[in-house]
Amino acid sequence: GEYNPVRRWYFTANVSVHQHFVRSEDKNIILQEGGNGIVGYDKGRIELSGAFSAKWQATDRIGMSLVLREEMFGEKWAPLTPAFFIDGLVARRGNVMLRASVSRNHKFPTLNDMYFLPGGNPDLRSEEGWTYDAGMSFDIGGESLESGSRAIALGGSVTWFDSYIDDWIIWLPTTKGFFSPRNVKKVHAYGIEVKGNMALRPAKGWLIDLNGSYSWTPSINEGEKMSPADMSVGKQLPYVPKHSASVTGRLSWQSWSFLYKWAYYSERFTMSSNDYTLTGHLPDYFMSNVSLEKGLSFKPLDMQLKLAVNNLFNEDYMSVLSRPMPGINFEFFIGITPKFRKKK
Repeated sequence: GEYNPVRRWYFTANVSVHQHFVRSEDKNIILQEGGNGIVGYDKGRIELSGAFSAKWQATDRIGMSLVLREEMFGEKWAPLTPAFFIDGLVARRGNVMLRASVSRNHKFPTLNDMYFLPGGNPDLRSEEGWTYDAGMSFDIGGESLESGSRAIALGGSVTWFDSYIDDWIIWLPTTKGFFSPRNVKKVHAYGIEVKGNMALRPAKGWLIDLNGSYSWTPSINEGEKMSPADMSVGKQLPYVPKHSASVTGRLSWQSWSFLYKWAYYSERFTMSSNDYTLTGHLPDYFMSNVSLEKGLSFKPLDMQLKLAVNNLFNEDYMSVLSRPMPGINFEFFIGITPKFRKKK
């Protein structure tokens, strides 16, 4: 539902209900409970979510909004989760904007987190915490580029965020050879994300679009030691890279489009102690993907054909310990969009 009583006020409300069913089975007996063979799980859960938001355009340059959300998972209700946002136009030239927000977080464990075999943990607690962020953005020539009257457009943003999360859910390897989720009592996740984009029309029918991003995201375990030998406190969370970056370039000509994406992920630790052993960390890696697209237009429908080449340089890498990722591989996509004629 939406309601706009006057120009400067705008209200929205929504309710959603999801009923999830998961049936997971294995051909082999992989767990014993009370002498009974357990080969999987069959669970269901209803999820109810409701939200109300009020947006106020205080002046032509300043806007604010308040969001209140309530959720239920199964028979458990989450505490009320509020969020407040504010943005302001600093300069019309360049469309320079300042933004800030504060929000409460609450995340229930999923059915797989609790019951997946092997490794599920039915005793998991929900994640709770607060997140703060602030940033600035600018945009030059975007509207003119769409109309074709300007040859170049520039844009960018920088965002700082700071999150304090209790009972962070993380999947970690066990001595039994499989992964299992557990709660980390206190996690401090913070960092900076920088984005930039440039679009250029060198000639009629041509478009060059470049996008880049860089993220610095420390995620530190600030909980208490589980034992005198626990070395995880004050260390980066396992499998969370501290640095990541990507650059995407697209060259378009009429209905043809060629895309190249380069991505970088810094080293990730596999153990909460952040040990530099053979199996204690995964090295950083680079990834290159390319794709070629062609759009076709017919009277009843539009069609998109796409050929993608992933891991172009056959990089040897792993996202999870002992699980090598595929080398160079290919994908082909066909997209169909029907055209529905409107009666005059």
